[in-house]
Amino acid sequence: MFIIAKQMIPTATTKRLLAAVLIILAFVLLFAHQTRNPLHFDEAIYAQVSKEMFERNEWLTPHWNGRMWFEKAPVYFWITAALFKLFGVSEFWARFASAVSGLGVLLLSYLIARRLYNEAAGMLAVAILLASQLFIFYARFGTTDTMLTLWILLAVYAYLRSEDDERFWLLAGAGCALALMVKGAAGVVAPGVLLISSLIDRRLPAIIRSRWLWLGVALAAVIALPWHLLMYWKYGDSFLSDYLFKHVINRARSNVNEHNRGYGYYFTILRNFFSPWAYILPFGLIFSRCSHSFIAIILGVTVFVLYTFVQTKFQWYIVPAIPAFAIVIGGFLSRLFQNRTQLQFRIGALALILIWAFAAVGVVKLIRTYDPEIESAARLARLSKQDQGGIVAYPEHLEMTVKFYSYRKLCTDPVLSKLSHNESSECEPAEPTHIILRTTELTNVESRFTINPLREDGPLTYASIARR
Repeated sequence: MFIIAKQMIPTATTKRLLAAVLIILAFVLLFAHQTRNPLHFDEAIYAQVSKEMFERNEWLTPHWNGRMWFEKAPVYFWITAALFKLFGVSEFWARFASAVSGLGVLLLSYLIARRLYNEAAGMLAVAILLASQLFIFYARFGTTDTMLTLWILLAVYAYLRSEDDERFWLLAGAGCALALMVKGAAGVVAPGVLLISSLIDRRLPAIIRSRWLWLGVALAAVIALPWHLLMYWKYGDSFLSDYLFKHVINRARSNVNEHNRGYGYYFTILRNFFSPWAYILPFGLIFSRCSHSFIAIILGVTVFVLYTFVQTKFQWYIVPAIPAFAIVIGGFLSRLFQNRTQLQFRIGALALILIWAFAAVGVVKLIRTYDPEIESAARLARLSKQDQGGIVAYPEHLEMTVKFYSYRKLCTDPVLSKLSHNESSECEPAEPTHIILRTTELTNVESRFTINPLREDGPLTYASIARR
């Protein structure tokens, strides 16, 4: 892997060369073909929330499909809405904040690994992340998880630097607060990891006596509290019900996912999407322990264990653990190759380069993949902008894409809701006038509606509908 950071980075010239290679790779992998695939699933929801934010000129209360939406805190939407307002609405700007956050994650991973281990560990950690499907996919995906990871890592880095300069507690406080302002309760991981680390590193008594710690806590409160208090003051229990109980407590104690995912789910995710690094990880966790601090191990293990016991499981929940694991593996590999004979070094370097190349091929394939059904839904939704009235999408996973590209009111008709598993109409009292659905589902709708197919695109059909 870059000849094991060019034989442990002996010169300034080598360091600059490796840095240039990694920077070029990072920009290509994070930004290339970002307009190739249409927005889908959560990223289409987040882009729509951002779009409605600047279209309505309502920057405090998020909305989706005209209704208040409190699933996440607003920082990601503020940034994306500002980008839409400045540069126009597009897939590139919808994904830009996440991709830039990915660059920040790479930089902080390098800085943390260098501080914990050495220069080579930092370079190796970045290279591992660039050959990780799980990291690259969600850094390119227009959702909050990579930005959440960025602020958590910022708090971790500030914690490490605070040992030399206590003023870094201000940066740690800002990182913790911004993590909360990006993904709500998920941001609690940041202060939790700092607390656990300070206990294990035996720094807590000295930290508590630092006035800079309390100034950092005050700064965190200034950043995170105003929006939350304002939303509670304006909307009361309805805000708490959506923001805290529905999307945090309910997901923690019950499974809101259609799939029944057991306690081994995230081991499967690591094996499938963090491969082959997942097979090296156990050795890193055992043999790369650093007397300076255990914080990288604590971050990775805390996130992994926490979401293993949360009942609702999605693969993106453990994204904040991936840079921590890359740092640990980088530290292990850098130590593994120290003090080796020339022959051992060359054999090991060749093996690791082959492993990295194999993983990188998977990342490139990932970038090139696309979903024909989502592509068709986006094209038909753009076509539907010329028509009026509410629009329905079936099956349910097409709704987010159709809403974003159609610029129309997304409906869930009381009858069609039996197909899409929704309980109420989003268009009452108006009737939906058009539908985008799988062509194979036309007969199901024709038994209840008069339907007039207008355009077929791949597996989907755009049609006008009216009640019989």
